[in-house]
Amino acid sequence: MRQPARQNVASLIGLFILLASCGPSPQAGGGIGGTGNSASVVSGPITGFGSVFVSGYEYDTGLTSMTVDGKPGSQSDLKKGMVVLVNATLTHNYGTSEPPQRTANTLVYEDTVEGIVQSVAPDGSSLVVLGQTVVITTTTIIDLSVPTLGNLNRNDLVEVSGFVSGPGTVVATLIDRKIGAADYQVKGFITQHDERSKSFTIGSLAVDYTGADIGQMPNPAGNAWNGLLVDVRGSQTSPGGPGPYGIRMTATKVKLEGLGTKDGEDVEVEEFVTQMLGPGDFFLGNVHVQTSAGTTFEGGTLNDILVGAHLEVHGSLVGGIVNATKVEFKGETELQANVAAINPSDNTLTLTGLPALVIQFDGKTALHGQGNPRHLNDLRSGDHLQIHGQLRDGNTVLAKEVERSDPTSNVQVQGLVTSAADPIIVLLGASIDTSSIPESGFRGRYGVIGRSAFFSGLSSGKKVVLRGTYQANTVTWSSALRGD
Repeated sequence: MRQPARQNVASLIGLFILLASCGPSPQAGGGIGGTGNSASVVSGPITGFGSVFVSGYEYDTGLTSMTVDGKPGSQSDLKKGMVVLVNATLTHNYGTSEPPQRTANTLVYEDTVEGIVQSVAPDGSSLVVLGQTVVITTTTIIDLSVPTLGNLNRNDLVEVSGFVSGPGTVVATLIDRKIGAADYQVKGFITQHDERSKSFTIGSLAVDYTGADIGQMPNPAGNAWNGLLVDVRGSQTSPGGPGPYGIRMTATKVKLEGLGTKDGEDVEVEEFVTQMLGPGDFFLGNVHVQTSAGTTFEGGTLNDILVGAHLEVHGSLVGGIVNATKVEFKGETELQANVAAINPSDNTLTLTGLPALVIQFDGKTALHGQGNPRHLNDLRSGDHLQIHGQLRDGNTVLAKEVERSDPTSNVQVQGLVTSAADPIIVLLGASIDTSSIPESGFRGRYGVIGRSAFFSGLSSGKKVVLRGTYQANTVTWSSALRGD
């Protein structure tokens, strides 16, 4: 992505402020013992219902105007895992320790990708839909309409909600099968923009925007759209496009992705870092974020903010820039393995096959699963765990969420590479020997790439997923997937 185009994103989004509202204007607070309102803009996945919980916060939806895929909707149309944009009013009770009451004024949901399935990875780690690699993690919600990913076939129509983590890549929060006519849609970064032919690509999707509504886009002259994160709707698809899963789409509308406003007192955005301008100066999609000396960090440090990092940022939006007051690192690291040993004295445990790695529990670790465990002391050696957390201090993972299940020999490690030199990958503080992985086990975004291509350019900060089995006191690694 070209830096000049990305640096101008905030000002471009500001041009369209009349197209979206951030809710009521902030009102003066009531002082000690009084009340006051402020405007809030929130972008993140639905995590629960009662009213609606977004990124863990509850929003009253009694009078909310909802839009679902461009049409008027209701709460019955919503599902956990949908990434939504909420404009809300926060009512503060000053002089008390009570959290603000959150009232959603508007809630908008749009698919991240909707189209036909072109490929399903044999190990269930990804799909290809509309030329986009849809990455499936252990936190991805698979709707009941999709009993198993193995039931998905080529040309099945699916709806995917999630985060655009890079060019042509979506990390899914929800996968849903759709019945009926397709409303083709894709969100992603524009490359190869050609204003003369009115075309561009997103991943392996070639888009023709001749005749499309581009009224919410900046001037396309000079191929100016390269690097922008956009939402594209289409009327039809056909074979073609770049790469082995290339496909073409005729666009009916192209618009910028963003928060829809350039000012707001209270902003919460969950996304992946897509560009770094400098330490603490970065983009989450099209949203420009800057940290300061007063910014607090949870699950990581300023130096851990890298392209590809999954963050939740809190702050104020001024002139199109989020001034971050808190940066929370979301599950960069995912593990599956059996418990080797538990150390209750310092709230840690180790895993079979990964002896150098320490799993740290704290008061915020969410523990659930088979047998309804609630504390570290409820776990036993041999329990199989799925762990989501953040790497700390080289070889320690601070566990955010842990799920227990029946013991199995399967081992999975997902994280950011520290260094790599065939056949060794240094990941989560451990040197992992990939010599046991066959050529067919080394995979990229579009399928098998072999050992040489896998290690080519594999450097610090790249995401990889390793899978294997634990037997006879050792892990035999069977596959390796590059996430870039």
